[in-house]
Amino acid sequence: MTDLIEVPDDFEASIQHALDQDDAARAIVATALDKGLERVYLVGCGGSHFGTYPAFDLLDRNTTAFATQRISSAELTSRAPAGLNEHALVIAASHSGNTPETADAAEFARTRGATVVAIAREGDSRLARAGHVHLDYPNTITITEPKLVHNEQLALALLEGVGAGEKAALLRPSLAALPAALRAVKDEIAATGERVADVVADAPLSYIVAGGAAYGMAKMMAWCYFQEMQWMNAAAINGGDFFHGPLEMIGPDTPLVVLQAEDDARALGERVVRFGEQYTSQLAVIDTAGLTLPGIDPQARPDLSVLALMSAERRVLDHVAARRGHDTSVRRYMYKVQY
Repeated sequence: MTDLIEVPDDFEASIQHALDQDDAARAIVATALDKGLERVYLVGCGGSHFGTYPAFDLLDRNTTAFATQRISSAELTSRAPAGLNEHALVIAASHSGNTPETADAAEFARTRGATVVAIAREGDSRLARAGHVHLDYPNTITITEPKLVHNEQLALALLEGVGAGEKAALLRPSLAALPAALRAVKDEIAATGERVADVVADAPLSYIVAGGAAYGMAKMMAWCYFQEMQWMNAAAINGGDFFHGPLEMIGPDTPLVVLQAEDDARALGERVVRFGEQYTSQLAVIDTAGLTLPGIDPQARPDLSVLALMSAERRVLDHVAARRGHDTSVRRYMYKVQY
């Protein structure tokens, strides 16, 4: 076991840096709307793709003024959707800004006439050059939260721009509280992080379950945090599908981690928790309902709790990594070999 790493000193400042770019987010949305917006594509690979789930959910549930689609970067270029044209807004994210598939997708979207938003760390990159605007954040370990903020701001600006601003009016006042609220999450999730480590650290396979927008968080945990960063076998399962096959894999000692936010899809996770309490001793639950989220209006919690969930699970990763003594930056293949 290694010591738990500290939360970066610039954690809150990094989130604030993203919040401070709201004018740029509003401006690029206005540009897309002026061109007769018909489709929004949320594009990325891995964690950058999974981080689009909250914004997609927000748009999909609150407006019919345009269609919204999540799509992986390579799929955008290989499928070349018919709606990818001058009436499309493409929001493409990559931490480095040089993920080949995402840079290719952004450049391809430009050739089709789409308005392109690049979300990446500060500095020059292929993605930054491909975007009509570059929404950035400092190049530090605080990666997840700023990208979530940028996606959220763009989604709110889109709702406001098409006359569906009621939800935006509810959420915007609480955005200013996110730096401190998400910093509080890091400390408050400690006991849960230790429980998750108890359950998964030495397991041959772990099942990670969540429903609704939180399903993106389940994919992030299983694929990015456990498979990529810990070399652990893990499977992400949608809470709505759990009882249609995966439940048969749960035995008395099967590791089961359930992620729960406070949105309308919460019941999907609660059902899995009830099942897990009865049929496995190795259940861990990451639930935002127990977090204080200081400064977040109670009416805004259902939507913003999904952001808090992703921030919480990123800290849970630190607990698992410390328990296993496995540095999260170590890779076998990524950044090392051609593929």
